Amino acid sequence: MVCPLYLADREIGRVIRQLKAQKKIELNKVVFPITEEGDLSAVIQKIRQAGFSYFLVPKSEFSHSLTREKAIIEYCESDVVLMMSQDVRFAMDVAVYELVSTISEQTVFAYGRQISAKRSIERYTREKNYGKNSRTVTAIDVEELQLSAFFASDAFSAYHRPTFLALGGYDHVHMMMSEDMYYAKKVIDAGYGKAYVAEAVVEHAHDYSYKELYNRYRSTGKWFAEHPEFDNYKTTDSGLKLAKYVFARAVRERNIPVLLRFFPDMASRYLGMRRGRRNKP
Repeated sequence: MVCPLYLADREIGRVIRQLKAQKKIELNKVVFPITEEGDLSAVIQKIRQAGFSYFLVPKSEFSHSLTREKAIIEYCESDVVLMMSQDVRFAMDVAVYELVSTISEQTVFAYGRQISAKRSIERYTREKNYGKNSRTVTAIDVEELQLSAFFASDAFSAYHRPTFLALGGYDHVHMMMSEDMYYAKKVIDAGYGKAYVAEAVVEHAHDYSYKELYNRYRSTGKWFAEHPEFDNYKTTDSGLKLAKYVFARAVRERNIPVLLRFFPDMASRYLGMRRGRRNKP
């Protein structure tokens, strides 16, 4: 298991407890890449007490792709590697089991279902993006699914390590986001399967300000501008469809806070993505 940590002194105890509470699995090794920021002594002490491992990453060198790649290549040994982020909470005590059980020599990458208990816009976007039905995507599905064929999330995912090594991981490319989507495309292009496992459920939510949301979507747009290999695929699940779904769900549930936030929130996403795709600062 690999879980990058950043200023995690308030979360590390919960992360360790929830990992140890997972059933039907045996954790061979748990590795925490820790970004060097703040007082790390308490975090390191709890990791050592749990019998887990860690390595330090200078803040200036942290990379969502390169740091994970280093952890998988240099610190992991098992055929299956679980990937998660520190703010994920397991919604069930067999979430890890359900996810990693799908990994095989053919289905070499998988990600679980993310939900949000908050009565926020993110609750509805997660409903739309993480449905109730599992599916394995291969090359024959790309024509139908287009860009969404490569959707994945390392917030809660599993890798077949021998295939990761054989495919060259993330190709040593520095990415601060979407390394999961980058790898998913490599997996599918190479003839393997990528699974979405709806039975493996976690809670995962953020509380972004409009500025943070704008900057996040600008970074996403910039990432797509820097990776033209995705330009050949259409966006079948458009932002407009997502906006309509969120609005309809909020109206149905009479969720006034979401309705009040809806237009500036969606505008922040749209304008950020548009600016980023133009690759402007």
